[in-house]
Amino acid sequence: MLSKIMTALRGKATETGQTVVDSQALRILDQEIRDSENHLSQSKTELTRLMGQRQLNSNKADTLESKIAELEKSAEAALDKGEEQLAVEVAERMVALQDDLEAERAIVSEYDASIEKLRGAIRGTDNQLRQLKQQVSVVKATESAQKAQSAVASRHSGQNSAMSSAMESLDRIKERQQLNSAQMQAADEMAAEESGSSLEARLKAAGVGGQERKADDVLARLKAKKNAAQE
Repeated sequence: MLSKIMTALRGKATETGQTVVDSQALRILDQEIRDSENHLSQSKTELTRLMGQRQLNSNKADTLESKIAELEKSAEAALDKGEEQLAVEVAERMVALQDDLEAERAIVSEYDASIEKLRGAIRGTDNQLRQLKQQVSVVKATESAQKAQSAVASRHSGQNSAMSSAMESLDRIKERQQLNSAQMQAADEMAAEESGSSLEARLKAAGVGGQERKADDVLARLKAKKNAAQE
């Protein structure tokens, strides 16, 4: 059981770590690019150092070649004068310098190989960084567009929620007003019944008593009264 709990905790830690990495992905990517640029800068500095050192050894080789050429002339001159022993000494010196020259040339060749290899690595890294930066620009543009779309969608959702809430409020107001109207109508009816006006209204509607006399009825009564007086 303890083992399963520990495994679950490690899984949770991994998920949390991945969530943090995902939320900071662009910032991490920018830092990784800066790190690569720093390494590239260091490689270029090293290339400059190698080229400088190579030049020093190349200069030494050139100097040795010049000395060997001068000694060769000196040996020829000694032979011309019959100074064979001197010519032998000069020749021995030439052999020693020739060994030094070959060693310097070998070092220069090694520097050339290292320089060419480092130059190739730098060119490759430069190309990769340039392509990576282009892709990062696209990713950042996409990220900005998606955030804008998300914000619009969020506002639209909020507007829909607000509109729905407003409609519900309006319906509640209408319902309350209808209830108030019904209550006021009921109150009027109760007041009419208490005052008797409701009963009079029903009698009048049924044509039973209490109806107002019309002008024609009054006129007919007056005429009848006048005729009776004449008789």
